[in-house]
Amino acid sequence: MEIISAKHARRKFTAARDENGVPHVDAPSWREALYALGYLHALDRPTQMLFSRTVARGRAAERIADTLELLETDRFFRRSGLYLDLDREVRGLADHIFEQLTFYCEGVNDGMKDAGRSLPMWAVGYRPEPWNQNAVLLIGALLSFGGLAVSQQQNERLLLELIQLGVEERRMKELFAPSLDNADFKLLRRVKIFSQLSNEALELLTDLPRLAGSNAWAVRPERSATGHAMLASDPHLEVNRLPAVWYEVVLRWGDQYLMGATLPGCPLPAVARTPQLAWGVTYMKGDTSDYFVEDCRPGGETGWQYRRGNKWHDFRLREEVIGHKGGDDEVYRVYENDEGTLEVDPDEAGPGCYISVRWSGRSEDTGRSIGSWLDVAAARTTADAMSVARENPHPSLVWVFADSAGHIGTQSCGLFPKRPAGVSGLYPAPAWDTRNHWKGWRETARLPKSYDPPCGFVSSANEDINQPGEPPLISLALPDYRKRRIVERLEALPSATVEDMQRLQYDVVSLHARDLLPVFLPHMPEGPIKERLANWDFSYGPESFEATLFQRLYRNVLLEVFGHEKGIGWRRMLYLCTRVGYSTMVLTCIDRLLQKEKSLWWEKRSKGDLIRRAAERLRDEPDQPWSKINSFHFANRFFGGHRVGHVLGFHTAQMPMPGCHATPFQGHLLTTATRETSFAPSYHFVADMGTNEAWSNLPGGPSESRFSKWYKNDIPRWVSGAYKRLTPELPSE
Repeated sequence: MEIISAKHARRKFTAARDENGVPHVDAPSWREALYALGYLHALDRPTQMLFSRTVARGRAAERIADTLELLETDRFFRRSGLYLDLDREVRGLADHIFEQLTFYCEGVNDGMKDAGRSLPMWAVGYRPEPWNQNAVLLIGALLSFGGLAVSQQQNERLLLELIQLGVEERRMKELFAPSLDNADFKLLRRVKIFSQLSNEALELLTDLPRLAGSNAWAVRPERSATGHAMLASDPHLEVNRLPAVWYEVVLRWGDQYLMGATLPGCPLPAVARTPQLAWGVTYMKGDTSDYFVEDCRPGGETGWQYRRGNKWHDFRLREEVIGHKGGDDEVYRVYENDEGTLEVDPDEAGPGCYISVRWSGRSEDTGRSIGSWLDVAAARTTADAMSVARENPHPSLVWVFADSAGHIGTQSCGLFPKRPAGVSGLYPAPAWDTRNHWKGWRETARLPKSYDPPCGFVSSANEDINQPGEPPLISLALPDYRKRRIVERLEALPSATVEDMQRLQYDVVSLHARDLLPVFLPHMPEGPIKERLANWDFSYGPESFEATLFQRLYRNVLLEVFGHEKGIGWRRMLYLCTRVGYSTMVLTCIDRLLQKEKSLWWEKRSKGDLIRRAAERLRDEPDQPWSKINSFHFANRFFGGHRVGHVLGFHTAQMPMPGCHATPFQGHLLTTATRETSFAPSYHFVADMGTNEAWSNLPGGPSESRFSKWYKNDIPRWVSGAYKRLTPELPSE
């Protein structure tokens, strides 16, 4: 046991670390427990909190480092306006939520006094500013926008770029059918688009909390070996950055407790349990933002105008003063109207058509979102928690619940625009036609949910949850490979144990390979390669040579079928298929198309011949295990690629990553010349509601300090699939 000193604490609590470094808090009430949580966040993760707030506020070049990449992200976040109207949102908080946030912020500020300035702060001359309710709401907005809405917007921009590359309209419509049926390709090809962020700046965004995927499921008592409901949850995001995104903690007050993963900077229990309730979340991939096409001309009082019908109106102009560390400030102009924000200053390219973006998160609901998480933590039953979660506006999630009475359920949430008929939200619609504008918000009562289904389990893994007869919530769904594998395994487990839940979280069987190999194998030349793939168990374990073979075969097929000059192009296709987890929207449509016999994409060509040529190219490639192809190392968020990070031991040695984008253990990597990026489980959590315990591991540790023994102490468990036991008792008890 290690007692945690809190010499600047103004509220009562005691805290100690267990043998795994997890902080355990004992407090007189829930409010003091939140105070203690804020104190601990500040002690163990001050840089993570403060730097995230600075980036989200668009002040990184002013307060951290005056680099081109940070300046780009400053402009990006100033344009997005996450910091706007926070005072209004705080004023609108319910009294009981405002009180809870106040206690938490007091804890953060007192803990910051105890922590002092960290090494990264000292290295860049950063001085902390007080934490307040505005900061909490900003971190919450960052999770919703930087981690979720941005990924949807990037996919929609990718689609627009493919259209502007000149790919044939009929082929694009077939590939994305029926989503592009009403698209005006002539208009979309004359829209002026610019690179939103450089690769380096985009990489910086991945250091922020991002829910790239996630799995969660729950089983009823009749399907549980313990006779009680069980829940398993593992949110997926970038894991190869230390410190870990999540902060694990056990809070106890009176006869109540909460234990699980929290987000530093927010009293936000993302995956957790109390004596009565356990919960986890997955990203719905819901479409809560849209691009519009604006016809722009110079003029008016603000300098630029937009068209509605045949009438011209002035844009609202927001002049953002962006500071430079040690240099002169710059004025960055942002043009807006009720339908969105222009992505660029039109002075850069003159009059014409530009895209603007609108996100539902800019509505008056940020404060209500944070309150929803706290109210879920206070719920006692699955039914009550579902009612609370349904009203959470941001981000768009699927919540999974299990309670001590044996009930389970899923509840979707999010603030979704009502789009007019014929507007998919996947590509930019002309804003000058007001029929394309949003028409208010979807009713939360109609969002998908499930309560105690007859099958005895519920699950979620970012699959398509659009309902027949209802307007789609997801404009273009991701594949259901992980979801189907989870359901397959749960159906085969009539009496599941905690160990079964843990093994399923580490499952590396790919249904993507199982679906497509029957398409490829009949056309492959006879020989050892075909024979090995025919006998493969579809496992992406580190030791598998066949996983590497299939991944290369898949890449080669995509290059042969879609990489020709009249298609997507060889270089663009190579880019897409080597970034599987980042191009999944496009590749989902490609996978569906590959299973058809006839297609415009291989008209006048033989699909079988294309597959055979792709397979023949495997003979010239080295035979390597998946561990050789899919390996990575943990690096420090604040020292990144700097040599000092390696010299001082901030980074780890290279290690294999199991799984791929299609396996429950989603171990997808992207390696560039300057950076490794990952999609993988960022926290494993399993709870049996008949006990007061949970089982967990995470890729990191409690502390952000390289010189702490709690910097990366849980990594060996995360790598090996071992779990530690969490209980509400303090380590001394």
